[in-house]
Amino acid sequence: MEAADLLALLDQQQFRRLRVIENLLREKKTVSTLYWGLRYRLLYLIALDKKMARGALDAPAQVLIKRGWAETGETPDQVRLTAAGATEQAAHDEHPQTWASWGMLDLLAARQRLLLAVQVVSQYAHSAKRYYPLATDLETRQAVRNWFHQSKSAQLPEQLFDSLKSSLEKLPPVTAGVVTDLFTGHGQPGLTADQLALSQERTAWSVTLMQFDGVMQIAQDARESDHPLSALFRPLWQSPVTRSAQQTLAAVSQGRRVEQIATVRQIKPGTAREHLLEAAILLPLAQFPYDWLLTPPMRAAFAASLTGPIDTWQYTALPQALQDRYTFFDFRLYAIWCDKRGVGDA
Repeated sequence: MEAADLLALLDQQQFRRLRVIENLLREKKTVSTLYWGLRYRLLYLIALDKKMARGALDAPAQVLIKRGWAETGETPDQVRLTAAGATEQAAHDEHPQTWASWGMLDLLAARQRLLLAVQVVSQYAHSAKRYYPLATDLETRQAVRNWFHQSKSAQLPEQLFDSLKSSLEKLPPVTAGVVTDLFTGHGQPGLTADQLALSQERTAWSVTLMQFDGVMQIAQDARESDHPLSALFRPLWQSPVTRSAQQTLAAVSQGRRVEQIATVRQIKPGTAREHLLEAAILLPLAQFPYDWLLTPPMRAAFAASLTGPIDTWQYTALPQALQDRYTFFDFRLYAIWCDKRGVGDA
């Protein structure tokens, strides 16, 4: 990731911790990372660069600081944009339009399946029996092979072309162009992200984000049962919440207390609470039992004591009587509830 890529992830008002952004990309999903990912509006970054080295964002941050586009806070890890940086960011704003749904799909696997499927169908359309398939993992090759044998017909090439064309027309022209340039077909070797970045004077990361945007649009359209890629993508749809957290959430939704759930599941109560915070962060407001866990007296008590922007709230700054009555879990859940409702950032 280059300085220009980091620039797009920062904010002028809010100091953002580089380690949080880094951990999101590397899929280090602690509750703290997820909470601040929510507050930064960067949860869509989860697992997009699992191989990123720790500290990889430090050098790009220093470039931004030297250019006068960013400044540090109380620690070097806390960075925000200067006025000049905000102007530069606005001049190059190309935010993916499908980002809000990225956590619902195994995006990396979907990209691999799509690229290989396009190549296979293109070669089939030209009756090419010998060619070098894209280098992918065994699971991708097996999935595409099974899909192709089940879907193969004389009409498949045209059906796939029409469906891809329809999806790409919903994207910005620049994004659609990037997606198609990365496809490999008969007599047409696809470009790599680095090659395309060089030809378009972009960063490889920005090209990758555009590709993900296209993959997600295609996958969303493929949820229709008559779409030629429907069966290929169907197994890749997922809940953003871990299976263990889903089990804890299901038990709470049935009216069980955290302590009961911990005993039955043989986990620590603290672990059960972390599961619930994870679910609250990653799920829409209506899909979490806030009414059960945040009672009206609790909400009223927190509302009376917590003022100003959410990011300034501190549990240890609450009156001691409130800390004695409610736990940090209650406090954090209340902050998430306010965030989801758009309260506390005025």
